[in-house]
Amino acid sequence: MSTELKRNFIEEEISDLAFELNIKEDDAFMYWFYMQHFGEDYEDIDLDDIVDGSGERQIDIIRVDIDDSNQKVDVSIIQIKNTQGFSSNVVNSMAAGLRLVFSSKRSEYEKISNTKFKNRISDIRDAIKEYGNNNLFVSCYFVTLGDEADISQECIENAQLIRSQYSDGEVFGNFEFIFAGVHELDRIVNLKRSETRRVKYDLPIIYDANRASIIEFDTQGIRSLLCTASGAHLAQLAQTQPRDAVFDANVRGNLGLGGRVNKSIYESATNAIEAKNFWFMNNGITMVCESFSIVRDPDDPKVKLDNLQIINGCQTTSTIRSAFEDGALSGDVKVQIKIYEAKDRSFINKIVVATNNQNAIGTRDLHANDEIQGLIQRHIEDNYGLFYERKRGEAKSNGVPKQNVINMEKAGQAYIAIFKRSPTISRAQKYKVFSQEYYSDIFEKSKPWQLVVAHEIHKFCSARGRKAYRDLEATDPERNIYNYGVFHISRILWWVLERETKVNSESAKELVSKIRMESPYIEDSYNEAKEHMKAIAEKHNESLINLNNYFKKSNSQQDINRYLKDLEESS
Repeated sequence: MSTELKRNFIEEEISDLAFELNIKEDDAFMYWFYMQHFGEDYEDIDLDDIVDGSGERQIDIIRVDIDDSNQKVDVSIIQIKNTQGFSSNVVNSMAAGLRLVFSSKRSEYEKISNTKFKNRISDIRDAIKEYGNNNLFVSCYFVTLGDEADISQECIENAQLIRSQYSDGEVFGNFEFIFAGVHELDRIVNLKRSETRRVKYDLPIIYDANRASIIEFDTQGIRSLLCTASGAHLAQLAQTQPRDAVFDANVRGNLGLGGRVNKSIYESATNAIEAKNFWFMNNGITMVCESFSIVRDPDDPKVKLDNLQIINGCQTTSTIRSAFEDGALSGDVKVQIKIYEAKDRSFINKIVVATNNQNAIGTRDLHANDEIQGLIQRHIEDNYGLFYERKRGEAKSNGVPKQNVINMEKAGQAYIAIFKRSPTISRAQKYKVFSQEYYSDIFEKSKPWQLVVAHEIHKFCSARGRKAYRDLEATDPERNIYNYGVFHISRILWWVLERETKVNSESAKELVSKIRMESPYIEDSYNEAKEHMKAIAEKHNESLINLNNYFKKSNSQQDINRYLKDLEESS
């Protein structure tokens, strides 16, 4: 029954997406999984990752993520079937596809008619050359709406052959082959939802360096801490937004004050005499967290908790919170607290999402709390009324409409393309946005208005590129210019606009408004930029049917620079 229910929920979401995008449900399933797995909105999907088509060897998606600062490359290779089972033949075909990706000679894979599949193989080979195969972390997925418990033995054995081929001998940093059916898909969906309710908190504790006021214990990979907190500080923890998120992993929700036990807790916590004995009479609370650290400052002792959950003591905590919010909580209430830094899912009875399944922390995330990012965020909000999203998911959790969001990474990419005049870097090496080479130039030396203008220009061009990809025939030259040349057209569009008016911090507001309103002036300028790009490609004898590689090479931006310079000198 649970399998059918989960499948029904997922199929309903896929059906809704198919209707919204006016596409087949097979394609909708592919896009739905991409969005769920990588945490992307549809508008942000890199269409080059979708290699589904002729000659793709049962591989629908290949995504390559490069973390230059850690010298790490994550490769995701995914096959998605809108079926209710797992075929051993598909696994065999995927094995053939993997051999083509990792083992074939260049002369062999260059014969592939599927241009995007061929380009992604080339991207992987280039990454191996630059970072080494030991820094390649490969995840291969076979995704269906089937039940993982029903996978045939033949299918399992075929998958094991793939694992042994690429896992043994330390060919890569890591290789995994994963069957993802309705249960895994349901877990991924709920994992993404739980991320919006992640609780990080600094909990003040009672600490005396001269007495055993805290106890630490480590065993079998689990760290633990026994300590004491005041009722008021525990109540303030329970007020963390989203409200009650700290109880998500508890087997029971907040039962309120209607029951006898909770009434008794409330009376004890608000009675001047009984409050002094609360520590002794109450069982205390148990927390699990992803990590904790102790601050033994005598003037400000605390435990810093990341991704914490109260798994036992929900009623005690919520009742103390009620007393605190009623203004009736006694200042003498003290509570015993047990904290576990758990890495083992079975230890917390599979209730809390395992830490090794959390979203990886990338270079972007490490910069999210930089002082300069906070300053940029405030400036953009104050001057443009737009939300500069420096933390992933931040805009959604704050209820900001997507059209009012300035994405930090996208703004950085667009800035490189437009103001650094390097659209090829933006197109093929977006990881450089947060590299030592570019980060300071983009975010510390730029002006906030430049980030906003660059972001909005790129968003304008990207929307037209995606529409062209959907609406135009594959043989239509303009489809490839619109789609693959988004950053290059953005760079030329800025050149067109700046020739009309020199933009500064004041005039930028008017320009941003025109871009967001899609004014005829911007549309005309965009069409001019696109025609310039077409002329540049034709001048250099580029095939207008396959421009992907051209836009990934530095000579494309050099051609633009020379072309625009010639126009300026002739005018």
